[in-house]
Amino acid sequence: MSVPSPHEPGAEQLPGWGRKLTVPCPRCGLSTHRHRTLDFDGVNIYRPQAGPDPARVLSDGEPAAEQAWVALIPGDYPTRFFADAEIYHLVGGIAWPGPHHRDYGNAKIAHDACCPGLHRAQPDSSRGAGELWRAMRLRLARSTRPHR
Repeated sequence: MSVPSPHEPGAEQLPGWGRKLTVPCPRCGLSTHRHRTLDFDGVNIYRPQAGPDPARVLSDGEPAAEQAWVALIPGDYPTRFFADAEIYHLVGGIAWPGPHHRDYGNAKIAHDACCPGLHRAQPDSSRGAGELWRAMRLRLARSTRPHR
């Protein structure tokens, strides 16, 4: 999934609850919007700390919830070109998996689906991810080329 660890490079730049922050991707350097997200544990509760059997708690009570974050590409993209796991929508500052019924076929896309620093070759998970990967590589090539 595209939820970065809260302890990876750039984690100190993550915002407090509910605020959007634009930060560079630690792998490729391109701008991303980081949003808090809630991972679905497979039952009926959203808990980012859920283990393989989320219905059972192994310790005394619930563990403290870690903040889970997802890096999204700025802008809205047509959902029909992307795989279901690559699509998010925003409600109340939270990034929820899947499209929203009021977004009329557009959604936010997870940066990890097409990050040139993460994928050495063009991703084949969806047509949209492949096209965005090529566009991001072109942008990186243009930005690193010496100016004349």
